[in-house]
Amino acid sequence: MGKTYDIAVVGAGFAGLACARRAAERGLSVVALDRLSGPGERIHTTGILVREAWEEWAAPAATVRRIRRVRVYTPSHRFVELERERYFFLATDTAALMRHLVAETRRAGAEIRFGERYRGAARNGAGFSLEGSGVNCRFLVGADGARSRVAESFGLDRNRRLLKGVEWEFAPEPGDGDCLHCFIDPECAPGYIGWVVPGVGMTQVGLAVHRRRRADIARFVRRIDPLFGLSRRRVTGKRGGIIPIGGLLRNFHGDRVLLIGDAAGMVSPLTAGGIHNAYRLGRLAGAAIADHLAGEGPHPGPVVRRAYPNRLWKRAARWSYDRLPVARALEAGMLTRSVFRRAAERVFFSRE
Repeated sequence: MGKTYDIAVVGAGFAGLACARRAAERGLSVVALDRLSGPGERIHTTGILVREAWEEWAAPAATVRRIRRVRVYTPSHRFVELERERYFFLATDTAALMRHLVAETRRAGAEIRFGERYRGAARNGAGFSLEGSGVNCRFLVGADGARSRVAESFGLDRNRRLLKGVEWEFAPEPGDGDCLHCFIDPECAPGYIGWVVPGVGMTQVGLAVHRRRRADIARFVRRIDPLFGLSRRRVTGKRGGIIPIGGLLRNFHGDRVLLIGDAAGMVSPLTAGGIHNAYRLGRLAGAAIADHLAGEGPHPGPVVRRAYPNRLWKRAARWSYDRLPVARALEAGMLTRSVFRRAAERVFFSRE
């Protein structure tokens, strides 16, 4: 028969853990299942936290490095430098951060099982039986990434607009500083940007491209080598993944089932950042499910939809970046430095 839980969460990433923790804090019995063998086993994200994400769920000092400035480069490596008083980003030791989040979620009362792959779910009265796991639940949450198996098994919408990201980790150097470097480079990073992050115990160099384009990070590393001396450094690790940029899916919930995080497209269509939304909306979903199961609230799907920051200006900016020759306009001086600066500041510092 197996054990029955109030909530089963598929995926123990940022969104799944935030949801599981909040639901457990509300007194629900919660289990989270993840196909990986342990937290932080394979990292698919750069792991940068905006200030608001840190305020939502603080990270231990040993797992983060504060970044106060942003440099945005044109293809010829001219740049503007951005800084806002009292604002910061945090580079993370993402594997260590995930272990911390898992520990805190367990302390809240949630059970987390690693090495358990989602194989499907069958209706079982007012809930579901998860195939091959011995888990029954009253409500099912899919937090299993951009290519969600939960979405597929329940006929929910799936992410179609995707970026493909790849990142190399280099041995750090003392002069790496506290600046996030972002490169507009339509040749190496069509559809998004390249970046250099002075991380925790490493320097992270990556780029993201439209999913049908090749992510040639070796070429990008060669292009920026004069700025950072990467050729003399040792590559210590490599990571990659896909990033949904289509915004919140229209059909992301059903009867006693809800998608959150990347599975639901809860990622900024402009910056491709998703951790802040994962924390905030994951917590909201956990609380809304608790209310719903107690008969005190509506289905959590509409609750989450109302809270999702669906900003039209970000969609318009994404459309422009995809279709207009932004890089050429910058190089030709068609976009003035002041206009470029104002636009970049809104992208990096505005959560509106």
